Parts: sequence; C-alpha cells; structure tokens
Amino acid sequence: MEELVERVARFAEDERLFRGARRVVAGVSGGPDSLALMVVLQALASRFRFELVVAHFDHQLRPDSREDLEFVRRVAAERGLKCVTGEGDVAARARETRRGIEEVARELRYQFLGFVAQRERADTVAVGHTADDQAETVLLRIVRGTGIRGLRGMVPVAPLPGAPALRLVRPLLVLRRAETLAVCQAAGLEARRDPSNESLAFARNRIRRMLLPALRELNPAIERALTGLARSAAEAFEELERLALAARPAERSPEGVIFGLDALRRLPTESLLLVLEREAAYLQQPVASNATRLENARRVLQCGQGEVSFGGLVLEASCGLVRLGPAVQPLHFTPTVLEVPGVTPLGPVRVAVRTEPGPDGWVALDRGRVRGVLRARPLLPGDRIVVRGVRKKVSDWLTEQRVPRWTRRRTVAVADAEGVVALLGCPPSCNPPPATDDCLYLRLERSTG
Repeated sequence: MEELVERVARFAEDERLFRGARRVVAGVSGGPDSLALMVVLQALASRFRFELVVAHFDHQLRPDSREDLEFVRRVAAERGLKCVTGEGDVAARARETRRGIEEVARELRYQFLGFVAQRERADTVAVGHTADDQAETVLLRIVRGTGIRGLRGMVPVAPLPGAPALRLVRPLLVLRRAETLAVCQAAGLEARRDPSNESLAFARNRIRRMLLPALRELNPAIERALTGLARSAAEAFEELERLALAARPAERSPEGVIFGLDALRRLPTESLLLVLEREAAYLQQPVASNATRLENARRVLQCGQGEVSFGGLVLEASCGLVRLGPAVQPLHFTPTVLEVPGVTPLGPVRVAVRTEPGPDGWVALDRGRVRGVLRARPLLPGDRIVVRGVRKKVSDWLTEQRVPRWTRRRTVAVADAEGVVALLGCPPSCNPPPATDDCLYLRLERSTG
C-alpha cells in the first residue's frame, strides 16, 4: 500500500491538489474507491498539512442504503475521523424535475458535499474517481460526441459544481480500480457493494460491462490508451484556453460585450466557446451551446453579419464588430411631437431638447433646417437624411458610419415635415453638422420612471 500512497502523493504534488488546503472533505460512499480515498488521504494528511472530514450522502435508491450510511459512520469513527452524513430522495426529485436518476444523484451529492465543506470550513472536497472511471468517462463522451475539452475527461482540480469557490480534487486518478481494492484489503476494510453498479440501465455501466470488454479484444491496454488520450487533450486544451484569454473585448456594459470581428473570427471553435461562457458569466446570462449553434456562429463570424442565439446569450456580428449579450429588442413607441424645449417620454426612453449647448452627448440641430414641428418616431424603411447637402438613405448612411445593427434597433429618428433631420441613440457623428450657431440640442435618455 505504501507504493500506492506515494504514487498519489506525487500526483497531488504535481497537480497541486492540496495547495493551501487546511481542511478536506472526502466523499465516501462505502465502496472500494471511496474507502481507499479515505485511507490514502488520512495517510497524507500530515504530509500536506490538512485535516480530513468524511462525508456520506444517502441517495435512498435502495432499501438497504441506510446500512451504507451506518457502515461509513462506523469505519470513520474507528479511524478517529469526523463523519457528517445526509440523505435525499433522489428518485422523487428525478420524477419532480423529469430528469435522469444519475444526473439528479450527482447534483444532490455535490450540493451536500458543498454544504458540508462550508459548515466544516473546508476549502477542498475530494472524491474517489480512479483511472478506470477516467477511461469510462472519456469513452462515454466520445460516444455522445465531444471536443478537446470533453476528451480531457475528469480534471484533477476543478470548481465544485454548485459552489465554485470550493475546490473539487480527484487524487485517485492515478490508481486503477484493482489498486483501490488492494488499499482496502491492506487497511482491513471490506467495502460495501452497490448492486446498481451492475445495472445496464445506466449508460456508464453499459460502457463498463459491454463496450470496454469488446474494445479490450482489440487493445488489451484500452484503459491506458483512453487515459493517455485524456492527458494529451488536457495539454492541447491549455493552448485553447490561452487563446480565449487573449481575446479581450473592446467594451463591456450590462447590455453587451463588444469585440472586434477579427478577435473572434480567428479563434478555434472551442476557444470561442470559452469566450462565450466567460462573457455569459460576466453578464449573468445563461448560455446553451451545441455543435449546431457553434457551427452557425462560425458562419456568422466568417461573413461578418447575422446572429446566433445561445439561450440567454446572443452572438451578433455587424459592421466589423461582434456583440455578445442579451437580445436587443427594437424600441416600440408611438410617434410623438417633441416638447421644445422640454422632455418628451417615449416609453422606455425619452428625448430631451434644450436651446443652450450642453455637455458631450447632445446632438446639435440647425434651427434653420427645421420645417414644422419635430416628431420622434422609429426608423422606417426608405427614410432619408440630408448630409452636407446630399440626401442619403438612412440605412446606407449608418452603414457608412459603421453603426451596428444592435445600435440601429435602439435609434430614434427625429423628423420634421420633410423627413428625418436627426438620429438619436447613434454616435453624434451620424448627425449632419449644423451650419450656424442657432441650434436646438437633443439627447436620447433612458426613462427614469
């Protein structure tokens, strides 16, 4: 057993699993892998200077599951370790949420481990995934479809699901399942047996009991090949992460994050996905990705225009720019005569008009050009505006000024009896320069009511 403990210790040092850890919570189900985790971590606790706490979650999926809980309590007590236990009706939760048993069990288990870690003031949670689990995970992801990130399998260190401030570590990724059994035997522990591990109703068990045996006929060292693939993928993914990190936005606001088109167009697809996830987290928007959406995003970036929805996040390209953010809806309001001077509400926005120059952001409108009353209204197809004596289509003019489509949706046209005389919500340069100092000054503002 000493050689196995030392192998885990070297792995922990290489991956810095316990860097800064003061207290570690070990998830222990009572099976051989988790019992080996408990034994190995207890052997390493003084070396890495952390306290060990055992946690057991009863999923209530078997009539005798309570016996597992009592077993873990007893074994932890015999070894002088604190043990915290909890339980949850996984089957009931799965029915209520219409999700799979495996998914719900994992969610509730990690919620419990996070709760225990916070209660015990631990900064690290350890689970007993082995090299065999890693091989199964990689193969399962290949079957379901994945990229380089998925081929990494389970990483040694990750944020704890549901509690990202806590670290989730997997110290036993360097041990095989037969070796965890050897650790248990050396410690005098007889592990509990979970019959659900034999059930072919679960995809992972079908991988373990059907697909892997078939692959061993082609390659007796298939598990080593799959874990080697995971390590190679992890190395390749580091470069993808670096490229994503180097893609910095030109502007960030609650409405969206703006990139230059080339900054995203040249990224590999998986780096692009990392950028989407990073900015979605900044905007606090949900992001839902799949192969089709990513392929559509690449097309949009290549042609420089269009949009793709990723759930709560939209990728939109226009005029050499890319916006990531929630969907921008057009302004809807009734055409309204402006108060001159004064403030005119237009639903979610308002137009302020003054007769004296204001600070930056106010559009100067030559009084001598105004014919009749001024009205604020949405832009219409075919609208035209006079710029330096030339009448142009507003859409063409905004394209010349490189005003992206998301800005145009929020643009308010100010029109007199002859047509559009000002564009509010666009950069001031989109408006004709006044010919005299006798001007009105206009600004589009967000309504405060």
